[in-house]
Amino acid sequence: MDKAPVLIHIGYHKTATSSLQQQLFTAPDSPFCSPENEQKYVFSNKVVLPKPMLYNASDVRSEYENFLIKSQDSGKVPVFSHERFSGYPASGGFDSTLIANRLYDTFPEAYVLVVFREQRSSILSMYSQYVTDGGHKSLKNYLAQTEPNLRRMPGFSPDFYKYHHLFQYYQNLFGKDRVLGLTYEQFIQDSDSFVSRLCSFAGVTDHAREFDKTNRKRSESFQILQRIANRTLSDNQLSAGALLPIPNAVRRFGKLSRPIGRLFPDKLDRMLGARLKRTIAERFDGEFAESNAQLEQLSGLDLGGYGYQVPGN
Repeated sequence: MDKAPVLIHIGYHKTATSSLQQQLFTAPDSPFCSPENEQKYVFSNKVVLPKPMLYNASDVRSEYENFLIKSQDSGKVPVFSHERFSGYPASGGFDSTLIANRLYDTFPEAYVLVVFREQRSSILSMYSQYVTDGGHKSLKNYLAQTEPNLRRMPGFSPDFYKYHHLFQYYQNLFGKDRVLGLTYEQFIQDSDSFVSRLCSFAGVTDHAREFDKTNRKRSESFQILQRIANRTLSDNQLSAGALLPIPNAVRRFGKLSRPIGRLFPDKLDRMLGARLKRTIAERFDGEFAESNAQLEQLSGLDLGGYGYQVPGN
């Protein structure tokens, strides 16, 4: 198989994207490479942030032409990786197809990697990330769809987690043979198999490597305090109208997560975590089964074997 001229990794969120970015796509001994001395958000912002009708694909392409040539001359596959390319879960992925179109217009020859995570687990993890990012809503309010008949502003939607829609959209854009679906669960259980499948898809080889966990889970108890801090101290897109706005309050308070988190008993954290899981399990009972059945057909993945909802399971 020919080597991929460029690989675009679109996420999803909470699927070990940081581990892949930091320990594979930028590793010196890796068959992949990312733009040197450039934070991952730089390219992402160029694709995601322009308003509709103001994106210029040829200008963005020209900025990275030298990077593409240099990568290919070195025998490596150039990678653009950011989970935001799949949309943002708290806003229902409202711009996910817009981003897909921009990526195709910029790199129509690209190969695409999509990594899925079992939906209930992903929603729970993303809710915690939403709080970490600055949100203040309770889980119940986070999941609620405010004024669903008006949709003036984007918000959480379970349709975002019906992965087959976006996966098929990318297949239609780039071609079925140039879009690979893998699962977060496979990466956790057998990272060697995960990387081997990715390398085979991209037309390269890699040695076995150990992946370190990059993002430590925060205490559930601390996240309740973070929500309060977000609501009272931080004026941001996820929590507007703080009572006492302080610059960078979300990050500054978040730095206390480890020392404060240790003050709470593990039993309390387990109880709070179990309650969140129960809420999500009840809310989304059977919600994603049909979508996952379609995704299995599109991707060839055994999602039922990884604990995803599928018909009859």
